[in-house]
Amino acid sequence: MRIGFDHDAASRSHARPMPRMVSAVVVGPPEMEVEYPEGPRVPEGDLQTRRRGELVWALRHWLAERPGAWVLNDINVYYAQGDSKVVVAPDVAVAFGVDVAAVEGQSTYKVWEAGAAPAFALEIASHTTYKRDLRAKPARFADLGVSEYWRLDPTGGDYLPAALAGERRRRGRWQTIPIDAGDDGALTGHSAALGLDLCWQPPKLRLYDPATGAWLPDPDDAYEARDAAEAARLAAEDRADAAEAELAALRRQLGQPPPA
Repeated sequence: MRIGFDHDAASRSHARPMPRMVSAVVVGPPEMEVEYPEGPRVPEGDLQTRRRGELVWALRHWLAERPGAWVLNDINVYYAQGDSKVVVAPDVAVAFGVDVAAVEGQSTYKVWEAGAAPAFALEIASHTTYKRDLRAKPARFADLGVSEYWRLDPTGGDYLPAALAGERRRRGRWQTIPIDAGDDGALTGHSAALGLDLCWQPPKLRLYDPATGAWLPDPDDAYEARDAAEAARLAAEDRADAAEAELAALRRQLGQPPPA
C-alpha cells in the first residue's frame, strides 16, 4: 500500500515556480559588513535529538570518501549574499559539489561560499516546529534550491499526518514522493537526491543503499560492532591462554622443561 501527503492550503499557496538558487543576490552596498549569526536556537526534545544524531552520523560516514559531499547538522543556511534575514536551518541536509575547505569548521553555511545549495533536506517534527515544517519550510527550501524535502515525525504521528513524508521539486512545484507502507508499520520512500531508501522502522529512521543491498550503519550498529570485536578479541585471548596452559601441562607430563 502506498500513502502520500498533500500540503494544506497554506503550503499549497507557496507552490509557485521558484529559481533554483538565489545565492548571487546581493542586498545593500557590497562594501557593507554583514553579520551572519549562528543558529538556530530552537528547543528540541531528546527524541528529536537522537533521531537527528543517528541520521547525521550515518550520512557522514557514508559520504566520507565522496569528494564535495557535505552533511549539515542543524545550522543556519544563508543563501542571499548581503542579507542575513534570508536564512533557513534544516535539521539535516546534504549538499554535493561543495568547496569543503570553505565550509569545514564553520558554524554557518553560506551558499555563495560553499558553492552549492543542499539537494536534500529533512525536518524532524517537534511540538514547537511541526507547523513551520508544514507551512513555511516548503517555500523556504524551494527558494534555497533544495530538490527534495522530507519530514519525519519521530513520535509516529502525533505531530504530522504520517511518520514519514517527502516531496521533490518538479516543474517548479513540490510533488509527493510515494511511500510504501508495510504491514508492520514500516514506511519506505526513495530519495533520488541521495540514491537511498528512507525507512521508518519505529522508533528509528534507517537508511538503505539499494546499490549495495546494505543498511547504512548508525551509532548503535557501530557500538554493537565494537562490542562484538572486543568480545571476539577476548575470546581469542582466552583460547590462546587455554592452549598455552594445555601445552605447559603436556610438557610437565613428558618431563620437558618449559621454554626459555
